Amino acid sequence: MSSKISQPRFKLYYWPLTFRGCFVSYLFAYRDVPLLEIADFDEILDLTNRHPSDQDVPFMGPPVLQDLESGRSLSQMPAIVLLVAGELDLIPEDPFDEAMCMKVLMDCNDVLMEICRYNGSMMWEREAWAMFRLQRFPRWLDIFEESLKRGFLGRDAVNFADIGVFALFGKMIRCLPELEPDVLSRAPGIHAICQSIGSKPSLAQFVADQDRKYGKLYCDGQIEQSIRKMLKVDAANK
Repeated sequence: MSSKISQPRFKLYYWPLTFRGCFVSYLFAYRDVPLLEIADFDEILDLTNRHPSDQDVPFMGPPVLQDLESGRSLSQMPAIVLLVAGELDLIPEDPFDEAMCMKVLMDCNDVLMEICRYNGSMMWEREAWAMFRLQRFPRWLDIFEESLKRGFLGRDAVNFADIGVFALFGKMIRCLPELEPDVLSRAPGIHAICQSIGSKPSLAQFVADQDRKYGKLYCDGQIEQSIRKMLKVDAANK
């Protein structure tokens, strides 16, 4: 795949931030393949609020990917990633390895669900945050690091799981730098993978452009304020 492809085949609908959307857009950026991104809040809100019978694909919330050639649409981040990874040659040939990549991606999705408190359905309080940062998050880091040691990640041929790990932890480190020491101490190999994947010129440029556009915005809204409040208290208590 190369930048010689000038016309995007796919259109991605996602809120004007990068949270789950980057798991999709980073695949295209890594391969230097164009993607048409729609990030207009009002337009996406309108699509989201429509009755399922009036949606191109019945969905609760973005991301939503549309194939501009076929007109078909797909929702749910892991499903979209699987489709795109097949188009961009980012899926291992062995079926078990492919399933393991999906397992890693679902682990990433679980971490997102935990850190944003189930899509912001509740805010962080000190007791719950302490359990997450001191118990749940370290265990997740151990799981990812062990996955790397066992060869589920970091092979010679980069796949969608590697890019998913970068989308999870690379973005987390950039937007919530207070958590970088946690990653370095428990999962140094995962930290190194993020540095390696993120150094691909086309992806690095894309990330830099997004950072200029969105700054250090992580997941937005009250839940992001809640996370940052917890991190501020953690820093004050050191």
